[in-house]
Amino acid sequence: MTMEVNVELLLGTKVRDVDGIVVGRIEEFRVEREENACLVEAFLIGASAVIDRLSAWTLVRPIARFLGVHKLYALYQVAWNDMDLSDPRHPRLRIAKRDLRHAK
Repeated sequence: MTMEVNVELLLGTKVRDVDGIVVGRIEEFRVEREENACLVEAFLIGASAVIDRLSAWTLVRPIARFLGVHKLYALYQVAWNDMDLSDPRHPRLRIAKRDLRHAK
């Protein structure tokens, strides 16, 4: 099923999983270009997506080490077919947060 959505309106939108648990916010998209469209392959969800996009890891890691933080922000890469955008203002995952894999 093909669905047309203005993805720029999804940036920063809070995402919940199938159980209603907040996973994070949509921060980035992985897309594939085709002739007449760009197809979303995956969504990056979580605070560290912003850090990655801004290339700010060089600033964040030393601060985290200094503060004794061992676990940095969670970043999840969610496949397009695991995202329910039937209500684009309230995106939901079709799977549970516990089943997500951390992005590289």
